[in-house]
Amino acid sequence: MRLVINYQKCRKSGQCAYLHAELITADADGTPRVIVETIGKELREAAEDVADICPSGAITLQEN
Repeated sequence: MRLVINYQKCRKSGQCAYLHAELITADADGTPRVIVETIGKELREAAEDVADICPSGAITLQEN
């Protein structure tokens, strides 16, 4: 599994990077960047949560 960000939908609210810094970081302008290439079992719950909390629905969890 992997996290995918649709940058056209992203509002740069920062919730993803703030609440799940283990998965996502933010550039100086607030653009989120995924820092974990492949989501394993240990991060699955956090990845599902980060997709759920995105206010614009820009983050999704997809099969590899």
